[in-house]
Amino acid sequence: MAKLADVAKTLYNLGKGVGLEKPREGSQKPFSLDKFTGALQNKNSLARANRYVVSIDAPQWAQQNSAYTDDAAQLVFFCDAINIPGATINAVDHRRLGLGPLDRRPGQVLPAEITASFMLDQNGRNLNFFQEWVNSVFEIDPRTVLNEGPNGALFGEVHYHDYYSTTMRISTYDVSANQITEITAYEVWPFVLGDVTLGWAQNDEFARVQVNFQVRSWTTDLSEGPGPAA
Repeated sequence: MAKLADVAKTLYNLGKGVGLEKPREGSQKPFSLDKFTGALQNKNSLARANRYVVSIDAPQWAQQNSAYTDDAAQLVFFCDAINIPGATINAVDHRRLGLGPLDRRPGQVLPAEITASFMLDQNGRNLNFFQEWVNSVFEIDPRTVLNEGPNGALFGEVHYHDYYSTTMRISTYDVSANQITEITAYEVWPFVLGDVTLGWAQNDEFARVQVNFQVRSWTTDLSEGPGPAA
């Protein structure tokens, strides 16, 4: 008799649960998990921040020495962090017809700087390249006080802009190595060469240097994507 009562109670609870169960209409809602994942797959999923390649054209000063030209080409393997530059449009006050309240209009555009981190090699070529690049912007070698240095300038002199500025490219890729975009930054030159931190306790770390670059302008080329993600 007890078993019969338990069976009856179980059947009652099952019927009660079915009666209280709401219809499954989540996939028909304006926003659903299926629609969300489907939209991501239609866009080839989300972009990965670690799929990129950075290349720097050898500046004019580096083209005078094949060793520096090779150093510029090899930097593609050592840039372990970088930002894609944005831009800031400065707004200026404007009064229509000289009357009424002030209106805000675009004044000038200022491209954002590029901040990149480079791992240093044990031959010292990477750090030396950036040190020479800074010295090719502003002559800071004290040995050039009386005599011109290799860059043809005396201590404290600023070189011509074409001598030290160059072009930088940042290419991004998806997980299948398909190129997504190529950002080309023009008239790039370093204005901050960061310190290199050393320490006896840093056994498991690589030496790095951070370099901040000024940018005159940039363009973006969007590649034809591979289509929806599989």
